[in-house]
Amino acid sequence: MMEEDKYHAKIGIIGAGISGVTTAYQLAKKGYTNITILEKDERVGGKCHSIEYRGKTYEMGTLIGLPSYKHTMELMAEFDLMDKGPLLERGFFDAKGRKMSQIPLDQVAEFMEEFRRLPEVLSRYESLKEPGFLHLPPELCQPFSAWCEENDLSVIMQVYMHYFSTFGFGSIYDVPAAYVLKFLSYDNLMAFIEITHMITWPKGVNQLIQRMADQVEDLRLTCEVHHMEKVADGRVRVETGQDILYFDKVIYTASLHHMGHIVDLSPADKGLFDSIIYERFRVYAYRVEGIPAHSGYIPHNMYPERKGHMMAWYYRWADLGATDLVTVYVAENEQMTDVQMRETVENKLRELGGENIRLYMMKSWKQFPHVDSNALRNGFYERIDQMQGRDQIYYAGEIMNFPTLENCIVYAKHLVNRFF
Repeated sequence: MMEEDKYHAKIGIIGAGISGVTTAYQLAKKGYTNITILEKDERVGGKCHSIEYRGKTYEMGTLIGLPSYKHTMELMAEFDLMDKGPLLERGFFDAKGRKMSQIPLDQVAEFMEEFRRLPEVLSRYESLKEPGFLHLPPELCQPFSAWCEENDLSVIMQVYMHYFSTFGFGSIYDVPAAYVLKFLSYDNLMAFIEITHMITWPKGVNQLIQRMADQVEDLRLTCEVHHMEKVADGRVRVETGQDILYFDKVIYTASLHHMGHIVDLSPADKGLFDSIIYERFRVYAYRVEGIPAHSGYIPHNMYPERKGHMMAWYYRWADLGATDLVTVYVAENEQMTDVQMRETVENKLRELGGENIRLYMMKSWKQFPHVDSNALRNGFYERIDQMQGRDQIYYAGEIMNFPTLENCIVYAKHLVNRFF
């Protein structure tokens, strides 16, 4: 295709979460004029799921952004979304609901020594600042806890756990170090520790995605893809619940878990996608009175054996004293029923002083697509990268660069710049 003609190519994007919508927006900025987004749900945003309650927004998915999120901030500035949201104050609580220090006093000196060494240790992994997870050093393929032990970072490991596990990203005893360090770079870790002003979006995180989606001429909601294949003329035939469409190129940003159902995969490719692990994660919204009017972490409940128990709560708008709605974060326990998980949450809310507790809503997410240490060592990401552009299908989305707003935006931009 000649350079001047490529911008007229018909591009299909599957998924209207942050990755799909950012990809479409970046393509349009680059000059592409024929872009269609297909989204199976009735709204854009994916895990960026803002709701409204009594005139204020609350987050049932993506919770916050960090001041270090440079690419996110650039997009927010483009759409005039720089107004500061509610302040995010936080505390740490023990198993009985009593306030405690994040670092036990007898470990503070050791923490300070480890924290002093941390920048030097992390400087070995400059490649993690690049989009994606290609060519990882072997030591980053092992579980994060083992990496910490190898580097004598046993106290700071607890701090990483507080900010990793809380958001549904699994256990640092299982998840490879590459993922933890991609999310909690030194700058991001500092943003959590220093409690600088987090990005909390007064009208909800979903507003940024909606603003970008509004720029797309052909956005189709409730349009689930059933099958895709490359046809004789080189185009990609996409069969949906609404229509049959033909594209010159397709960018797939939805969950790779579904790929085996919509594309005829080789056994090797099917095995690759089947190796992807997901964390089951719940966000409850409760109407409750009397709990501490700030956000709180409960480190005791972040260990794998405590799945099903409340890890944290977010008291949004607490600085205005204007709400009784709090959101609560729980890693699902498959051995517990829905009722049992609700009981553990509500018991904890009572221990925190909660009264008049009423469930408002609950969202259950398939969170944090990733692979284990063996799959990383065996070149999972190198093999995915080799698939980019095969049969005119490209891949972006959460698994490619870690499922934060910033990392999804970074990879979407990278994909457009690299292949389009």
